[in-house]
Amino acid sequence: MHDRNESEAASAGAQKPKPSPGRILAGRLLSIVVVAAAVVLSFLVWKLKERHPRTDDAVARANVVGIAPRVRGQIISLPVVDNQAVKEGDLLFQIDPEDYELTLKRAQAALATLDRQIEVARSHDAQLRYQVGAAQAGVDRAKAELKQAGDTLDRLQPLLPSGYARAEDVDRAETAKRVAASSVAAEEKRFGQAKVAQSELETLTAQRAGAVAAVDLAKLELSYCRVVAPFPGRIVNLNISVGAFASAGIPVFSLLDTRKWYVMANFREGELPHIAPGTPVDLYLSSLPGRRFTGRVQGVGWAVQPTDEFDIPHGLPLVKRELNWVHIAQRFPVRIEVEKPDPEIFRMGASAVVTVR
Repeated sequence: MHDRNESEAASAGAQKPKPSPGRILAGRLLSIVVVAAAVVLSFLVWKLKERHPRTDDAVARANVVGIAPRVRGQIISLPVVDNQAVKEGDLLFQIDPEDYELTLKRAQAALATLDRQIEVARSHDAQLRYQVGAAQAGVDRAKAELKQAGDTLDRLQPLLPSGYARAEDVDRAETAKRVAASSVAAEEKRFGQAKVAQSELETLTAQRAGAVAAVDLAKLELSYCRVVAPFPGRIVNLNISVGAFASAGIPVFSLLDTRKWYVMANFREGELPHIAPGTPVDLYLSSLPGRRFTGRVQGVGWAVQPTDEFDIPHGLPLVKRELNWVHIAQRFPVRIEVEKPDPEIFRMGASAVVTVR
């Protein structure tokens, strides 16, 4: 019975028709078309990827500003907490204003005293001008008397040897000249004192601008004791408490600017010709991959730090004596401004995926 089954199977195989040459040709053509379509599709995909670069080497960024006081002192109020959202003008912390209030009062008192002195000097100004005029007239009179005494002495001295003038007359003329010289010195001193007294008003008036500036500076420093948010954002890295001492110019914490977000995406150097400022892009955050954001390229980086060479002290580059068969393309940062970002979703340093349209 086994031999019978084998013979029936052999008969069935012998009766199976062979494929026609047309079907063989059609099969071969179909295979060629499939292979060609795969090649073309691969080329199109490659071309599309080249013209529309994509990278997942991207992070979300925003500007961060260190909040530093402009005056020094102890923090007496800290109404914010870490990661808190604040609006522009909200109080962040306050420095003890007592020292600056005293400085302001001292500057205001100095200005008030100076204004009183100016008022008194102005009330005496007319009298001082009269004194200056009188002193000037006294100087002129004394100089005239000195000249007259000198002329008299010059006339008498030549006549003394011939007896036309008496010795007592010459002595009297010499005395008159000395008295006139002393009078000139005294009147000039009085004139100088009158001029100094008159210039006091001008000096006090000139000093007033400095006193006013001291008051304004004291007011400004007092206002700096209240540190407010310069823009809407979120508190970052707050690690102090009330009672801490703040120094001028040293940040106490940071403030994340939530008004504008951008993405720093690193693209290979071969993809840069297809990326230009203003190019639209699609953005996806790893924390929310189903939501698409849009943006535009602000600029492409022009410099990165080389990793395979450095300058030696004499300025000559050191080239390593190595040969790398696999050359990795350099990546350059591309700054992308996000259009209509959601501040509740975007976080500083969040991973992102960028596709150039």
